[in-house]
Amino acid sequence: MLLVEQREKIISISLRLMAEKCVADGQGNLSIMDRVQNLIAITPSAVPYQVREPEDICVVDPQGNLIEGNWKPTSEMALHLVFYRRRADISAVVHTHAPNSTVFGIIGDEPMPMVLNEAAMGLGGAVPIAPYARPGTERLAELTCEATGDGIAVIMAHHGLVTIGDTLEHAYTATTAAEATAQAIILARSMGASVQSLEDEEVKSLRKMYLGYRPQSID
Repeated sequence: MLLVEQREKIISISLRLMAEKCVADGQGNLSIMDRVQNLIAITPSAVPYQVREPEDICVVDPQGNLIEGNWKPTSEMALHLVFYRRRADISAVVHTHAPNSTVFGIIGDEPMPMVLNEAAMGLGGAVPIAPYARPGTERLAELTCEATGDGIAVIMAHHGLVTIGDTLEHAYTATTAAEATAQAIILARSMGASVQSLEDEEVKSLRKMYLGYRPQSID
């Protein structure tokens, strides 16, 4: 079986996203690209997360042709492929319908600011809002990738959240960071308060700190 480790990782992270209430049933989609083998492991369409086995995760080539898998790949495959084409620095894409982040996609084009230092580590900057396009279309993929720029997260208008990373773990961290930020802002505004954003330079420093961290063993 191709990309066994990547397929198992997708299942593991999917279940963590379910526990965080960022996805439900078969909604949302995840992928990992192995740039050495030039293959992509990607979630199938409409198969509930809790019943998926490694062989249920699809393997496709960069053009989206199915190489291996029991099911049809996600209908949002174009969204994943465009990021892998345009961002050589990434190897993972996570798309969820995280409820708090999605709120920012229905109230306008205001980027979600950085207000939490830990979340800033996982995100590295304000999260932009991509213009609306219909699900599963090439236009949605193009608009979402363009809105992301060189960042690692974007909210799709009237749809959901996309995060990317050099690993699936980093993309997962960005997802939970965005959701925690959105929840904190919503709570603050429900109290009638305006939020105070972190300074851009501080956000950049926090991101650099996060990326430079390596666990140290205790001898």
